Amino acid sequence: MGQGKRLYQIGNIRAFAIVLVVLGHCIILYSSAWGLYETEVRVPFLNVLKKIVDIPQMPIFFSLSGYLFMFTRGKNRDFVHLLKDKALRLLVPYFGIGLCFLLPIRVSIGFHSYQNMGVMDVVQKLLTSSDVGHLWFLPVLFCVFLLSEIILTVAEKILGVKKYQEFFLCFVAFVLYLEGYRIGFGYPPLLGAFNYLLWFSLGYAINVWQGMVKRIYGIMPLKWALVILNLILIAYSVTEGPMRVMLTLLMKVLCVVNTYGVMPEKTCKIVEKIERNSFGIYLFHSPLIYITFANIPNAHPVIVVSINLLVFGAVAFGLTDLVRKSKLKVLIGE
Repeated sequence: MGQGKRLYQIGNIRAFAIVLVVLGHCIILYSSAWGLYETEVRVPFLNVLKKIVDIPQMPIFFSLSGYLFMFTRGKNRDFVHLLKDKALRLLVPYFGIGLCFLLPIRVSIGFHSYQNMGVMDVVQKLLTSSDVGHLWFLPVLFCVFLLSEIILTVAEKILGVKKYQEFFLCFVAFVLYLEGYRIGFGYPPLLGAFNYLLWFSLGYAINVWQGMVKRIYGIMPLKWALVILNLILIAYSVTEGPMRVMLTLLMKVLCVVNTYGVMPEKTCKIVEKIERNSFGIYLFHSPLIYITFANIPNAHPVIVVSINLLVFGAVAFGLTDLVRKSKLKVLIGE
């Protein structure tokens, strides 16, 4: 796969991932697993759809960061440079969007967990990464980058492992996925990093072995067998309830690998625009849905979902463009 086609494919995957996330946020009110806001309306289809969306969305998101990290590591940047770069791209948006956008919206709608709390108590939630909504992703990804750099640096020092750093990263990530909670000190971003490092490492490995992935998915019977197996596991998961850990992992691994295996290498202008604004859409969209959930939770689902998806989606898209053209583009990691 040529470099241009590969980047088109990655752009398509990023656009697909943000669409999944936005869709999931738009319909979360009707999920039986979500109790932040209540509604008298029951929509079984949207409840099932939310379960399906939840399976691949964050594994794909983290795998994209891992995939792209493989490129940046080749530039021989040191740990301090990585720390500064990721703090600028992730922590500045975290605090900026949190203080200037998320918190004001939540306060204005009377967010329930902010009741009887002072301003400093609310700010403290942000500083400790507790009850920060969708922004949890940013400090977690920051920790994931640092953990990955440390693990890969260690791998370079171990005889016999240097040539297979991606496997070492995946192995350590798997161990932390299962046992990391024991050393997470109860700190949400670190616990989250232990949980999602596995998908980051998978994306890193897919980049290293992208030639093999392309060959495997070039075999049509094998390609469709993997896709069908994935669909069967997803259907089983959403209808039969929780699965065993290893079966759940297999399902999510297939979701990620299949996405890279079947995603087209061509793109279009609409997809390019969504991909370019994906990070900003992620940052701005989620806080807006609290407005509908707080004010019209019992309205017809078509109205609620349409406002969340079309109106607030357009607002998030527009805000991203507006911020990019201003001197505040650091708020969207640029």
